[in-house]
Amino acid sequence: MEEGKETKGKLTTEPKIERTSEEERDRLSELPDFVLLHIMNFIYTKDALRTCILSKRWKDLWKHLTTLSFYQSSLFNERRVVNFNKFVSQVLSCRDGSISLINVRLDIFESIGSQLLNRIMKYAVLHNVQQLTMYIPFYYGKISTYLDPIIFSCQSLTYLELHNISCWPPLELPKSLQLPALKTLRLSRVLFTATDNVCAEPFTTCNLLNTLVLNDCFLHNDAKILFISNSNLSSLKLNNLKIRDTFQHKVVLSTPNLSSLTVCIFGASSLSIQPLSSTCNLSCLEEGTIDIATDISHPVLIGWLQVFTNVKILTLSYETLKLILKDLSNLATMGSQPLCFVRLESLKFVTNRFRVISDEEVNKAVEYLLQNSPLIRVLLSKKLYHGSLLNYLGPVLAGLANHNRSQIGPSLEWDHNHQHHKGGL
Repeated sequence: MEEGKETKGKLTTEPKIERTSEEERDRLSELPDFVLLHIMNFIYTKDALRTCILSKRWKDLWKHLTTLSFYQSSLFNERRVVNFNKFVSQVLSCRDGSISLINVRLDIFESIGSQLLNRIMKYAVLHNVQQLTMYIPFYYGKISTYLDPIIFSCQSLTYLELHNISCWPPLELPKSLQLPALKTLRLSRVLFTATDNVCAEPFTTCNLLNTLVLNDCFLHNDAKILFISNSNLSSLKLNNLKIRDTFQHKVVLSTPNLSSLTVCIFGASSLSIQPLSSTCNLSCLEEGTIDIATDISHPVLIGWLQVFTNVKILTLSYETLKLILKDLSNLATMGSQPLCFVRLESLKFVTNRFRVISDEEVNKAVEYLLQNSPLIRVLLSKKLYHGSLLNYLGPVLAGLANHNRSQIGPSLEWDHNHQHHKGGL
C-alpha cells in the first residue's frame, strides 16, 4: 500500500521514490586500484588515509601510496605538534614497505624532532625515493645536529628541493653531494664549505644535474670560491648569493653546456656580492638575465656582463640599467673594459609604469653595451605591467633604433601584456 498523507480532510497518496541499483552503485570504488591510488597521490597523506573508513575496499588502499606528503600547520600548538609526529610515525610503520616511493614532501612550519626527521630521510632512501621536497625550519646550522646526511648520498634521487625557512643560521651542507641520478636541485639558505683547499665544489659529482637554483646561499669563512662545475648543467639561477666576511669570495662557473643563466641580487650589502667569472666561454648560452636591486662596484658589474658575452637573448632589469648609467656618469669608466656580445640577437630592458627611463638614458646605455659587438640584428623590448606606458615607449624605442640603424637593423619589437607590437623603421 502506498504511503499517504491527509490534506484538508482528504487522503492523498504520493509515489514512493525507489533508487534503482544503477543509481546506488559506488562508481568511485569500482575504479581500479591504480586509478584510485593515482588520485590519492595528489592529496596530503592525512586526507588519503581518511579514506580507509569508507569501506573494506578502501581500508588498506592508502598503504600502497607512492607519494607521502606531510603538512604541519604554522599555528603553533604543542598538542598539534605531538599529534603530527605520531601520525607521521604511524604512516611509516603501517605503509607497505615493499613498494618504492616516487615523491616525498614535507611542509613543516614548526619544529620537528631530528629523530623523526632522520627516520623519514632513511625511510625515503631505503624505498628508492625519486623526488624530495622539504620546507623546514632548521634552527641548528650543522647537518650532523639536525639532518642525517644519508639523503645527500641517495642513489635514486632525481629531484631535490631543500628550503631552510628559518632566518638564521643557514644549514651547512656536506662538502660534496653524492647524488648520481640527480637532475634538478633547488636550495635555499644553505651554507657551502670548502674541501681540502679554499674552494667549495658541492656539485661536481652530480653528473646528471641539469637545473640548479640557489636562493640566499652562503659561503663559509673557510671557503673563498664557490666553484660550480658540471658539464651537464643547462639552467642556472643564482639569487642573492651571500658571504660572511670579506669581499675576497667569488663564484666561478665551469659549465660548458649552460643555456640559461639568471643572476639576481635584492637587498644585499654591496660587500656581500661576489664577483662572477667562468673558466669557459659559455658558447651554448641562449638566455641570460641580470637583475640587481642594490649598489655594486663597476668592476664587479663589468665582470658579470663579461660572463654573458656569448648570450643570444640578454634581459636587464630597470635597476641594472640604472647602475650602468651611474657608472657612465663617470667618464673615466666609460671606455674601460669594453664589452663584446658576439652572438647577441635580443636585448631587453624590463621595467614597469612606476619606473620610467628616458630615451636619452636608454640610448646611452645601449651605445655603451653594444659599442664593440658585431651585431646583425638586435630586438630591443620593454615588458610592461600596465598599458599607460605603451604610447611613451613606442617613440622612445623607435628613436633609439633610428639613431643606431647601422647596428640595430631593420626591425623593432617590444612586449605589452604578452602581445607583440612590431613597427618597421
